[in-house]
Amino acid sequence: MDSKIVINVAQEDGRSRLKESYHNAPYKLTHYGAANLTDHLEMIIMSASPGIMDTDHLHIDVHVKEKAQLKLFTQSFNKLHPMKTGASQHTDVQVASGAIFHYIPHPVTPFKDSIFKATNHIHLAEDAVLMWGDIISVGRIYMKEAFEFNRLHTQTKIFRSGKLAFIDNQLLQPKKQPIQKMLFFEGYTHQATFLFSANFAQELKNELDEILTVEYNDISYGFTQASSDVVILRALGSDGELLYDFLQMLGQLCWDFTMHKLSESKEVLENEGAESSPFVTETVLAESIATEEVVTGSVVAKKKSTTSPRKKRVVKSKTEEGLKYA
Repeated sequence: MDSKIVINVAQEDGRSRLKESYHNAPYKLTHYGAANLTDHLEMIIMSASPGIMDTDHLHIDVHVKEKAQLKLFTQSFNKLHPMKTGASQHTDVQVASGAIFHYIPHPVTPFKDSIFKATNHIHLAEDAVLMWGDIISVGRIYMKEAFEFNRLHTQTKIFRSGKLAFIDNQLLQPKKQPIQKMLFFEGYTHQATFLFSANFAQELKNELDEILTVEYNDISYGFTQASSDVVILRALGSDGELLYDFLQMLGQLCWDFTMHKLSESKEVLENEGAESSPFVTETVLAESIATEEVVTGSVVAKKKSTTSPRKKRVVKSKTEEGLKYA
């Protein structure tokens, strides 16, 4: 079955609104909660199908217009049923100037003999912001189908201002590769990837160096700056829901950080032209993620050990009296 989902979001009266949408069976696109609850738009992709079947092809087309903000969610795990020919999914994303797109879908679970290819082409304007995640399972663990799928190929390309900025290409073939061993899954059953792309990616990386100092019993992770505007985090675990919550926590952290950067830029523009002394500051996360409880989110119970409490950092501004603390 060939299916398509189209989402077109634009800013109107200070809010991001759904201007155009299309979906056909078995998919449905609807608002995630109240439509006017937030200034950004939240949508969820739902499906009446038990999963992706052989020869299924899904095309997702997302347009986030200038200064619009979209959070896109999924309803449940993406199940890949046994196949002979294979199925595919292609996602094409356009994020315009000043726009933000956040998408962290539920894990993909390949059944025995499944064959699947997912391609993602993400086109970002010069100052657009992206938060993107994906999680791959090795199969139905309790059905003894771990590493029993035939082929799983995922490819994600990020273009900024028309130029290729990042590519992540993974081809998993358990019958031909030792993916259970070192440099692959290493005994874990789920792999998660999180991408953050923005012009201020370096500043976010500096924040993550201070925040992500926690070890977990069930998650092993690492992150790095892949290019001047891309930060990538890779994690391994044995619980798909736990990894999903972990990526959602990271996504919210990055979202709040982006909101802070936007408000900071707006303040600079408002004060442009006014006489002022040099402004000295460190990057500050929004208050909603400044506490350890929110930073660790639903994975708080999984902690193995933590470092000493994060020291307060002083943010001194000559444009206002006194000190602020983060």
